[in-house]
Amino acid sequence: MSAFPFIFHRFPYAIFLLLFYFSGQSIFSALALDWPQWRGPTRDGILPKEGLALNSLPDQPKAIWKIKSGEGLASPVVSNGFVFLFENRNNNETMVAISADDGSVKWATELSPVFEDGQGPRGPRCTPVVVGEQVFAQCSRGTLHCLDFQSGKILWEVDYSTLGMKFIGEKGLTPGARRHGFTNAPLVIGDMVYALVGGKRNSVVCFSRKTGQLIWNALDYEPGYAPPIPATLAGKQQFICFFVKGVTGVDVRNGEELWHIPMKTDYGRHVAAPLVYKNIVIAGSHQVGLQGIQITKSNENLSAEVIWKNIEAQPNISHGVLVNEHYYGLGDPAKLVCVNINSGKTVWSNDSLSFPDSKRAMAAFIVMKNNILSLTSGGELCLFSASKIKFKELGRTQVCGINWCMPAYADGKLYVRDGIKKKGGNLICVDLTKQD
Repeated sequence: MSAFPFIFHRFPYAIFLLLFYFSGQSIFSALALDWPQWRGPTRDGILPKEGLALNSLPDQPKAIWKIKSGEGLASPVVSNGFVFLFENRNNNETMVAISADDGSVKWATELSPVFEDGQGPRGPRCTPVVVGEQVFAQCSRGTLHCLDFQSGKILWEVDYSTLGMKFIGEKGLTPGARRHGFTNAPLVIGDMVYALVGGKRNSVVCFSRKTGQLIWNALDYEPGYAPPIPATLAGKQQFICFFVKGVTGVDVRNGEELWHIPMKTDYGRHVAAPLVYKNIVIAGSHQVGLQGIQITKSNENLSAEVIWKNIEAQPNISHGVLVNEHYYGLGDPAKLVCVNINSGKTVWSNDSLSFPDSKRAMAAFIVMKNNILSLTSGGELCLFSASKIKFKELGRTQVCGINWCMPAYADGKLYVRDGIKKKGGNLICVDLTKQD
């Protein structure tokens, strides 16, 4: 009889950490120069150290290729020479693999009937995740699919309705993901896939990455729109979830709630993903402001306390970034803000970024060492210094049309998806190191 079951039974957490180290960490290393999931390898908009950081922008960057894309709000991701885009094709939410070199389509796999509501185009809203030879796609109505990287063949799939989740859509006062579609990209750590499903004992569901088999399900919260964020806080491996009723730390081993801070807004519209600095979680939403949450450990238990609030910096549908103990993001109304993470005080604010609609302003941010690249919902790129003193612009240029998607960045090339109206838009590969 193998000794492994005995060891796992006696020391499950140690075994989990070993699996995480040898499988999860190697995955991140292998994809260090790619952009394999939403907001990059670590889900925080930070370019890996090995990545090509920019100090300036060309006046007219060179578009390497441009192709039509179907409707949808899912962001592109890049892995091993391919761009993966989730879009509406033939009224089905379809995963498409595209050559990063020339924009040619390698394969396209239809997954689920298209979803439509009053907030966006007919199509998927959830960004795919690429890990090794697997592509994970979560459809708007609540199905999770694992596809083969090379062929697009469906390896396994799960319908959340079999777990008791009932998709409602844009009806009545239903809050969270069941109202406007599942936008929160699943999280892959080692051999596990974590998804925010919702419903009784289904807030968080853990599946086997290899087979899709249910490992465990836990908690009773309804998911918001932000994806789960991996973190180690006060020495505890966990991931942070922004549910309809607040921010929660969840144990990766079993789904146990480690800590919780209530945050309530109209319709539970929590979009901005939490960020982590040491043992501080930075999270916020419209109506409640940006908040700093201190996580501490007493014996074996964790506790959470709000140590500051900043109403001016409250995020709406944009996701900020952290650089050198400062937060940079869009505040209210549509102003770029710099906030000291330790005190929560606004260091400076600036209205240099322009938007087609200030009430629905969106900007994506990518940290490039000591600079930050922003893409506004109007399709304008702006590179600025991550200064603690004032806004310092380093370059500005137009790269695409109206958009609400996070761009992907790999090897000096930016992959942007525009078009938030019906009939879709474009997927564009732009070389930010060359002048057109």
